[in-house]
Amino acid sequence: MNNEIVVGFLNEHRQQCQHTSVSNRIKTKRSCDFCHHMNRDISLLMSNIHGARKTVDVGLALSAIAETSSYQPYKNAGFELLHQEGTNESARIKNTFENMFLKGYETVIIISPSVPNLPLSYLESALSYLRKKENNLVLGPLKNGMFYLIGMKKKMYETVNRSDFFNKLNFYNSAMRDTTVNMIKDYCNDCSILPEWYTLKSLNDLKKLHYDFLHGIGWKAQWTHNITNELL
Repeated sequence: MNNEIVVGFLNEHRQQCQHTSVSNRIKTKRSCDFCHHMNRDISLLMSNIHGARKTVDVGLALSAIAETSSYQPYKNAGFELLHQEGTNESARIKNTFENMFLKGYETVIIISPSVPNLPLSYLESALSYLRKKENNLVLGPLKNGMFYLIGMKKKMYETVNRSDFFNKLNFYNSAMRDTTVNMIKDYCNDCSILPEWYTLKSLNDLKKLHYDFLHGIGWKAQWTHNITNELL
């Protein structure tokens, strides 16, 4: 086991799909190809982190309704599998941090499930920031949501664990983002902020992913791009 782990949250099909404006186009009886392909691209992105599995562990946080057996190929490929625990997203984020720190990791980074084309350099920068002695927290802000990435050291978690810090953290509520960033700065003067990115929530976001794919912007999320072509 290494001292650092990057954990990708994964989507799983639900009757009420969170991708509201595209849900009518991606409904299936048992699974959501859109989410399935995003999961594949998130895992491929993480696999290309410098030192992945050698000096940096990689993990996948599965939805509570996911069957672990379905993800056995990921485990065989060196991913640590865990389930998201909690009644809401804030709780699931908090519990993932807590479980990873209890397991013995000193640095934990969590990635949103809906950024399959996130630039690899953003992940590398997050790790670089947290390797600096003075940095305890790194955030990746979303243009159309809250955060695509939240990373922290164990000592930062111990500082904020008993506060309401985690109650406001999530991936999607853009209205709360600036307030949350200001709240975070009250706890941490050495927080690093990554460049903005976008989450896939609407057809316009899919069109942007298509454009970025064709122009070499961000991670080349081939699987998500393939299904996007069908949806558009």
